[in-house]
Amino acid sequence: MPFEPPEQFNIAEYFLDARVREGNGDRVALLTAGGSLTYSDVQSLANRFGNLLRQAGVEPENRVIIALPDGPEYVAALFGIVKIGAVVVMVNPYLKPDEIDYFYGYTRAKVAIVHHALAAAFADAARRADHAPRLIRVGDDDWDARLAGASDELESFSAHRDDAAIWLFSGGTTGKPKAVVQTHTSFANTTECYGKGVLGLTERDITLSVPKLFFGYATGSNLFWLRCRRPAPTGFVASATRLLGTPTQRSKAGSRRAGWPVKISGQGRRCWHGWVCPWRVGCTSLSYPSWRTSPRPYPV
Repeated sequence: MPFEPPEQFNIAEYFLDARVREGNGDRVALLTAGGSLTYSDVQSLANRFGNLLRQAGVEPENRVIIALPDGPEYVAALFGIVKIGAVVVMVNPYLKPDEIDYFYGYTRAKVAIVHHALAAAFADAARRADHAPRLIRVGDDDWDARLAGASDELESFSAHRDDAAIWLFSGGTTGKPKAVVQTHTSFANTTECYGKGVLGLTERDITLSVPKLFFGYATGSNLFWLRCRRPAPTGFVASATRLLGTPTQRSKAGSRRAGWPVKISGQGRRCWHGWVCPWRVGCTSLSYPSWRTSPRPYPV
């Protein structure tokens, strides 16, 4: 039976703020090789992002591009955007200028959040674009100072359940990539009906996703899987209870020689599908630093 949220419904409130309000703010939300973040940590970081986006002139229903490597900033940017009622547009941060120009024109985004180390291509595209967004560069000292000075208090915008929340793009295998608009209801519906109803996800699960965050499988299945470049701690991968990936990656999953983890602790399961966020049930998202043999259309 489909999940029926109230008319006023925002997935930032549903997935994040509700965890803090119900007393789970100190629970670990993200595990990375560099440390862990609690739900309260993520909420505070997302609120700072949201307040800085408002200062940049972003209003409800404006599109905001996220072009970041996986990391806490990606998670905070995504939640910060939807918290203020704007719409997330996720793109590969390693695109070339002509490809970026296409997304600028297609989305007419007001702002693009980019990593400072990858900003040159996005700035190049902006100089020749008919609809150039304002670039916000993340990850340098100037950004860190601005983020530290922003308020960590922010109420979620009262969005309608059918409002656009995220634009997911097709792969463009038969032409140019096309946006598939996801409402606030769509992610929650899949989580309630599939994640909890079929997979049986609970707060005891630790999820690990193979794809990167800008790819829809990772956004939905693990939603905020972080891909670190530093070595993982001992037992890092073995602590996962759910390994999530795409059907094309299935053939690699059983081979240690291919570099894939095959031991998953407890009642671990491999789930070859996406579109369910584990955070609604208080799960922990896990980061794995390198899938050396997995197919990917982007450089690392």
